Amino acid sequence: MINAYIILSLMTAILLILAYRQKKHVEGLKEAKKLFLNVLPMLICAFVIVGFINLLIPRELLQGWLGPEAGWKGLVIGPAVGALVQGGPFAFLPLFDAVFRDTASVGTAVAMISAWGMINVGHLPYEFTFLGPRFVALKYCMYITIPSLAGLIANLLFG
Repeated sequence: MINAYIILSLMTAILLILAYRQKKHVEGLKEAKKLFLNVLPMLICAFVIVGFINLLIPRELLQGWLGPEAGWKGLVIGPAVGALVQGGPFAFLPLFDAVFRDTASVGTAVAMISAWGMINVGHLPYEFTFLGPRFVALKYCMYITIPSLAGLIANLLFG
């Protein structure tokens, strides 16, 4: 977390200096404020969800489903969890960090994050409407297998 903070601080300082030289720093800060105010409600909801999940779901249960001892079950359950969690990175990544980081195995984490990025069940009604059931079935047959395969490879290489 400290390394990310340092890198983001350096990037912020460099971009602020560059924008200042071009007399665009005020405009950039206004854009940052607008983005912050748009994202803030999502962040608050994500942190509240994380707090309740940490209280309501025992760590031992998560460890059994997603930890190293879960084996192949983690490579099936992890992508399912990743696919079901809705929201962008501001919602998913704090949730993943707080709830699953210490419980999920490397392979399960890779599978879960891959599924979150590839599969979005919230899009299903639109995809069926505009793309048709045949296309959606083909897409999801591929998308369901790829995260688990990625998790298996991660387990073999890093687990």
